Amino acid sequence: MISLQGLEKTFGLNRVLRGLDLEIKEGETITIMGGSGAGKSVILKHIVGLMKPDKGRITVKDVDITSLKGDALNEIQKQFGYLFQGGALFDSLTVGENIAFGLHNLRPDLARHWKDVVAEKLGLVGLKPEIAALKPAELSGGMKKRVALARAIAYEPSYILYDEPTTGLDPIMSDVINELILGLQKSLGVTSIVVTHDMTSAFKISNRIAMLYQGKIVALGTSQEIRHSTDPLVKQFITGSSRGPIQMQVRAIE
Repeated sequence: MISLQGLEKTFGLNRVLRGLDLEIKEGETITIMGGSGAGKSVILKHIVGLMKPDKGRITVKDVDITSLKGDALNEIQKQFGYLFQGGALFDSLTVGENIAFGLHNLRPDLARHWKDVVAEKLGLVGLKPEIAALKPAELSGGMKKRVALARAIAYEPSYILYDEPTTGLDPIMSDVINELILGLQKSLGVTSIVVTHDMTSAFKISNRIAMLYQGKIVALGTSQEIRHSTDPLVKQFITGSSRGPIQMQVRAIE
């Protein structure tokens, strides 16, 4: 359904993507793992059309989106829900208003019944409809993440992009989010693309895992294939060892 072909992206002197290729299958949950600054979030922004590659092409359902602009690009973007790393809720709006934000433009048919949409989506992420009247400041970190997820699915997208969905959460709440990702894939039939450092999460939710290193996908396989990989790059990342082919710059604390 989504194809990334030969993507290249440079910011100043930093070559982030260096001819990246990746095929994403309909209905799967695929996780992209890699070190900090490797370009995982940059990939998500290219997929949803927020960034344009310097070279290469991205196709969504056989439509090349790299050359699309304006209304044509907006029509493609309506198919995507995006869970931002920090949630990105609007503090001045209520929970319900946050979830319904954008419905008028994206799904005017649903906007007429936005309160029903809010209650339904809150239920899907395990929250009671009564919290719709609260402000984000009144919520815990885990609740904020779930509200942000409810907003991402409010207009019933075909794809959900998750940017570090378990960052900042304790292990139990992280597993709650993992279960939600699995549940939404089954109940909504969505295609999910996740970027994360959390290997526990990656192994639980993923149909396939791709490893990003030096601007390319260097390993791709099922959770079990990645877990038992003999590739030294993959093994080092999974174990979190500072020794191996992945070299990190470490500055001594004086």
